[in-house]
Amino acid sequence: MSDISRVSVRGSFRGSTFLNKLLTPPALQTESRVELRVAEPYDRVYRGVSDCMLVDDGKDRALMLDATGGWRDTVVWSPFGSDAMGFNRFLCVESAAVDPVILAPGASWDASCALRSTQLGGGQ
Repeated sequence: MSDISRVSVRGSFRGSTFLNKLLTPPALQTESRVELRVAEPYDRVYRGVSDCMLVDDGKDRALMLDATGGWRDTVVWSPFGSDAMGFNRFLCVESAAVDPVILAPGASWDASCALRSTQLGGGQ
C-alpha cells in the first residue's frame, strides 16, 4: 500500500450509520461521504455496508472486499500517526457482523470474505 493519503475506501457509506469508537464515549454518527480518506487515527464500524473497494491513487487496479453470507457490516480502522503500527501505511478494512448471531443447538452460521483485484474503469 502507498502512503495512506493516496488511498481511499469506496462503498455505500453515504447515509450509513457508524459507531465512532474513538469518541469518549463511543457514539453513533451518520456518514456523509461515499469515499473515505483517513488522515487521523480512525476506528469506525459501518452498519449495512459490505461493498468496499480500496483504491490507491495512480494505480489502475483496486482491491474489492467480497463479503458474503452473514457479513453485513464493515470495520475501517487505522492507527494513523503511530510509529509502532506503521504510521501512515496501515489501513484495515474488514467484514463484520455487528448484531449477535444466535444459533440453535446444531445450527450453523456461514460467511466468507475474499479480496479480489479488479481493473478500474469498468474492466475486470
